[in-house]
Amino acid sequence: MAANRIYENPYLAARQEWTERYGSYVQAARAWRMVGILGLSMAVIGFSYAMYLSTQVKLVPYIVEVDKLGASVTGGFPQQIEYADARVVRAALANFITSFRSITPDAVVQKQYIDRTYALLRISDPSTQKINAWFRGNSPFEKAKSSTVAIEVNNIVALSNQTYQIDWTEYERDRKGKETATRRFRGIATVTLTAPLDETTIRLNPIGLYVRDFDWTAQL
Repeated sequence: MAANRIYENPYLAARQEWTERYGSYVQAARAWRMVGILGLSMAVIGFSYAMYLSTQVKLVPYIVEVDKLGASVTGGFPQQIEYADARVVRAALANFITSFRSITPDAVVQKQYIDRTYALLRISDPSTQKINAWFRGNSPFEKAKSSTVAIEVNNIVALSNQTYQIDWTEYERDRKGKETATRRFRGIATVTLTAPLDETTIRLNPIGLYVRDFDWTAQL
């Protein structure tokens, strides 16, 4: 009797007919929408994680040393160099001495030497005043008219965390290439480290090493 009453009501009968015919399609569509949203979410998460991994350096170089015949001699992973490692500081100081004391007849290269020298100096530090005075009395451009000076850094020793002793040799030659003098020098450099922030500083002074004070003397 209840079933007959439903079919006697045209609205209830139409609703039941719609549910029987199309309800399964609606449920299926809803399920596929959920699958689609879940798949899109997983794709976004996966893509974001892949982008993150791409920014992380995962390659570790393995160096193999070979002899003149190409046979392998030794191999291994290079020792990691940390930011402001003592070896990096010594290398920066060696470049500083070479740039400061070298003299070349090429004016463009000489200017690059001077730029690299001042890249490790700050206006307020004593070292800047001393090097300014040196350049005022010993213009490398004038000196280059008659001779050149090549630098060989012999030794750099850390006296403390901030002070280094630097020994170097200067080879002076006339414009014909004949060696006219050999001089040895010793310098004491006090340094400080400040992380570089702008692109220009990074290019000329990548570790942010500054020579706060610098004294040098000729050795007999």
